Amino acid sequence: MSSRTAALPVEPAPQQLALAARSCSILTAASTLAEWVGTGRPVTTRGVLKPAAAVEACDLLGIELSSRKPRSALDISSLMVAWTAAGIAGFIEVDRARAAARPPLRSWLGGTPEEVLVIWARCAAEFLGLAGEGGETDLDALVVLAFLHQHEDAVSLDELDEAVLQYLDGGAPDCSCPDCTSLPADLAGMEAVENIVAVLNEFGMVVLREDTAELTPLARWFTDVMFRQSAPSADVDAGALVNVLSGLPDTVASLMCRPWLAARAPVAAARELLAFGQAASGPLRLTAFSLARECGPDAAPAWQELATLKGAGAYARVWLAEQENAEPAEADLTWIFVDTVSSMLDAMPDGLPPDLVSALLQAQGDAELAEVLPLLGDCDHPGAARLVTLLTAHLANPFPGLGVPGLGMAPLSRPVLPERPERADARFRIKVQLRGVTKPPVWRRMEVPAALSLDRLHGVIQAAMGWGDSHMHAFSDGQYEYGLPDPELGHHDEREVYLSQLLGGAGDRIQYAYDFGDGWEHDIVLERILPADPGVTGALCTGGKGACPPEDCGGIWGYEQLKDTLADPAAEEHDTLLDWLGLKSGADFDAGEFSVEEVNQRLAHGASARR
Repeated sequence: MSSRTAALPVEPAPQQLALAARSCSILTAASTLAEWVGTGRPVTTRGVLKPAAAVEACDLLGIELSSRKPRSALDISSLMVAWTAAGIAGFIEVDRARAAARPPLRSWLGGTPEEVLVIWARCAAEFLGLAGEGGETDLDALVVLAFLHQHEDAVSLDELDEAVLQYLDGGAPDCSCPDCTSLPADLAGMEAVENIVAVLNEFGMVVLREDTAELTPLARWFTDVMFRQSAPSADVDAGALVNVLSGLPDTVASLMCRPWLAARAPVAAARELLAFGQAASGPLRLTAFSLARECGPDAAPAWQELATLKGAGAYARVWLAEQENAEPAEADLTWIFVDTVSSMLDAMPDGLPPDLVSALLQAQGDAELAEVLPLLGDCDHPGAARLVTLLTAHLANPFPGLGVPGLGMAPLSRPVLPERPERADARFRIKVQLRGVTKPPVWRRMEVPAALSLDRLHGVIQAAMGWGDSHMHAFSDGQYEYGLPDPELGHHDEREVYLSQLLGGAGDRIQYAYDFGDGWEHDIVLERILPADPGVTGALCTGGKGACPPEDCGGIWGYEQLKDTLADPAAEEHDTLLDWLGLKSGADFDAGEFSVEEVNQRLAHGASARR
């Protein structure tokens, strides 16, 4: 999409558009930051301001800090947004160990309206994922822009969310045919509509009123360039049109095909598209037939011609049934279902294991499988036999713990765990050891109630180890995972599972993961089953070794690097880490520091806070 913002013709009132562009909050902050950078400011090896300078910049921009001693500018998201925008706009350039303001800053502050709009549009497009070096277009952002562009008035955020979900589900508004409902949602997930709208707002592209959003004149100029003036030429043939628009969301393709459709009578346009779609296959066929729907009811003769044919004629017969508010024939719906799913399968990366493909299909079609399979046997689509094979394969579950093989999207099957009521009052002596950390190792030995639920055990481990409970976590017994209930992650409800159900005898173990980014893994081993002790009811630490690594230090490798850097006063990041940790010297950091008394104080405080 990057080429679509390269040359930006300025529409009426360019001065007003440029004024609106200069007023957007994100580039106002970026230009203020660049002016402050001036002829040069030192930066770290990662190309960002050093911590002390970052604090100064935050004060300049009015950014509130949770700490006056940040570890890195990278940890200050609002500052990094302004810094990134300044870089994209060309306001600053990082060269070796310094950042300095560059000529585009002068163009932004005092250049022509077109210069200002080019800078603004380039930044907006890249922040929205519509342009940039990655080459991947953020299609859900495109859907939001297209949906807003189609509406003159404000629309609700719920409507925007529904529009994006329809795209991810393979659907199009006002269309219930199988080719618009059968494709699964994007497995990579979607950026929340609220986040996209927030970026649009920071670029002055939407006006937010309560739970509604409306495009500004500046944004309508941008979307006109994006969707109309960059659309395929009206004189190209249907194949060229479809090739350009295939892969774009239906909402976007609908906008970009309008100049082409406007140059033809509805019947002529539909005939071209349907003829190409009939000869094509896969996503190109789906796109061609979807665009033909844009021709409206006046194109009925073209659909009637296609309806007399076998195979792809199913699309036409369904369209004609819809015009009469009649029920389409089951055989036609089945043919389109097979055609749509076959297109999805053909678009999958080469080399995917057959079991994984089968798991995907079975998960998506689980509820309707019994109804679909009998129809496939009578379907004359060449892909029907392949689909039957994939849908009926008997699979070993490649993702234990999930209700449907291969995906975390279906309801989770409830684990069948032993109750062990005889241990209701018993206590367990367990050892919790952090994996991969040596010199010194980090572990805690504790006595805990056998009937401790896993959500309470999570709190105990956080306090005993010294973590800050600021990240996600999960337990695993090797078959199931437990945490905050989340079908997508495959996490069963930790509040309903007790330690005594997972650990049956001495030597049994489970795992505890904390901070999925840094990847801290803990082994929890049952060392001994102790009799009930009326005098002790909560968790008690009886021994241990090693200090807990600092939060957000980068996992095992980052912690080792941190220790090495603190031990070397000449290291480039030495002073930065001292500031971040609040230390006066590297000698003040003791990786072996451990106190049973302090751990038990934290455990007691945590127990008190829960009561």
